[in-house]
Amino acid sequence: MTGEVTDTSAAAAGIPADTRRPEDLSAYPSFRLPLFPRFTPALRRPGIEQEERRCRQWLADHLPGAFDDKERLQEFLQHRTTLWNLLVYATAGADRVALICHWIDVLFSIDDAFAQKPPSQLRRVGIPLLPAVLDGRPIPGQTTYTAIFHMLREQSMAVMPPGVWERYAHTLKGFLHACQREKELVKQADTIDLATYEAYRAVSIGECCFPLAEFGLGIDLTHATAQMPELQRLNTLVGRHWIAVNDIFSYRKELYSGDTMNEIQLALADNGGDLQHAVDRVAATVYRVEDDFQQLCAQLRARPNGQAPDITAYLKALEWMIAGNLEWSYITPRYNGRNHHLDGPLDATVILTPSRTHYIPE
Repeated sequence: MTGEVTDTSAAAAGIPADTRRPEDLSAYPSFRLPLFPRFTPALRRPGIEQEERRCRQWLADHLPGAFDDKERLQEFLQHRTTLWNLLVYATAGADRVALICHWIDVLFSIDDAFAQKPPSQLRRVGIPLLPAVLDGRPIPGQTTYTAIFHMLREQSMAVMPPGVWERYAHTLKGFLHACQREKELVKQADTIDLATYEAYRAVSIGECCFPLAEFGLGIDLTHATAQMPELQRLNTLVGRHWIAVNDIFSYRKELYSGDTMNEIQLALADNGGDLQHAVDRVAATVYRVEDDFQQLCAQLRARPNGQAPDITAYLKALEWMIAGNLEWSYITPRYNGRNHHLDGPLDATVILTPSRTHYIPE
C-alpha cells in the first residue's frame, strides 16, 4: 500500500517556487472573480469525508505504476479529484458511487498524462491500448492502465444495464480520442477557433460523465434519450458550463504549465490581452448556459413525459452536477495550488502566482 500523502512541498508538485515577497503580489496577473451563485452550495452526501478517504486509498493502491515516482502520485492525490465525483454525483446510490469515483479519478490521471507525457511514455503506460480493453479484445502485455480498465470494465458490465454500459464505453473511446487531439492542437494554439475548442473539450470533459449519472441513479435513459433529444441538449449545456467554469479557475495552473487549451487563452487572443475582459467573456458564457439550462428544464418538466420519475430525478441530478463542479473549482488544490483552503468570501479579486491562487476580498 502506498499510504496517504504527506509531502506538501511546492517542489514535489513540480511548480516553480514563488520567490516574491507578499507585498509584490501586484506584479502577478489578477482579475476580479465573477460570482456564480445560482446553483451553490453543492449537495454534500452523508459520509462524504470517509468515502473520499476510501477512494483516495484505492488510487494510492492501484495507480503508482502510472506515475514517474511517488512524489508525482502524491501530487495527483492532493488534487482531490475524488471530491469532485462525490460533489458532482451527489445523489448517486451509496452502493454505486465508489465505482463512479474510480472511473473518473482514473480519467483525471489520464487527462494529466496526455498533457504532461510525450507519446513514448503514453505508450509505455498502455494508454493507446485502452480502446481494445474496453472492447474486450486481447492486448499484448499488461500495464497499470490496461489492468485498471480491465478491472473496472468487468465490474461495470456486471452492474450496469447493457444500454448504459454501451453508451459509456463509446464515450470513453471519445474521451481518449479527444485527449489525443487536444495534445496535437496545443501545438497549433494560435489557429484554434472557439468552435473547434468547444467540440473537443465537450468530449474530453463531459460526455462520459452522463451515462455514469444514470448508473448512479439506478436508471437507464437509453430509450428516453432517443425519444427526447432535449436530454442530450441538457447534457451538452452542463458540459459547456463545466468547460467555462473550469477554464476560469484552472487558468493559473495552465498559465504556468504552458497548457494553452483554455478558453481564457482564446479570449485573450481575440481582445489584445486584457485578462479581465477575457474572464468576463467566459463568465458571460456561464450565465447564458445557466439561463438556457433552466429554460429547457422548465419546458421538459411541463410535458407529461418529462414528469416521469426517472426524468425528474435525472434533471435534478444535473443541477447538482453543475453545483458540485462549481464548488469543487473554488476549493481544489488542482487549480488553486497546494494546501489551498478557501475560507473567505467568494466576492474577491484573485492573484495568480506560480504556486497558488490568492483570493483577496473585495
